[in-house]
Amino acid sequence: MELFIIFLTAVLLIFNIIGVFIPALPDSLFFWIAILLYRFVMSGTLYSPYFWTASILLTLLIFSADYLANIYFIKKRGGGRDTMLAAAVGLVVGIIFLGPVGIAVAPFLFIFALEYWKSRDRENSFKLALSAIMGFFAGTAARFFLQIILIIWFIIEIT
Repeated sequence: MELFIIFLTAVLLIFNIIGVFIPALPDSLFFWIAILLYRFVMSGTLYSPYFWTASILLTLLIFSADYLANIYFIKKRGGGRDTMLAAAVGLVVGIIFLGPVGIAVAPFLFIFALEYWKSRDRENSFKLALSAIMGFFAGTAARFFLQIILIIWFIIEIT
């Protein structure tokens, strides 16, 4: 039984990492299921208050990483609230109609269309749209890094 729980926890943590790159999978949910499963099924397992606190705070940061990265890159390129709104609408529409690919493609297209309609400046519109792609990759990298920190800390807690 103990070996099975360890195996199941490892599988959930692997899905956690895969979920960072496949937006249809709820990455942080896999982490929380893994640590709670291990905590309540394995006898004598207790996590420190630091681990619980850090896990909650890092999970909140993971949820906001994509949003914060998009804001940073869009503002850096001179975009405003309407540009960020176009990115958000593009994200939702992209997920609904294009699946995981839509997360990167649709915000790019929505921002480009909005900025080109406003300014008729193709080059600046492209740069702003490209900032959404850069924000997506930066957010994904940040989420990956934070998930790795959580997993390493979890392994340290249980050993």
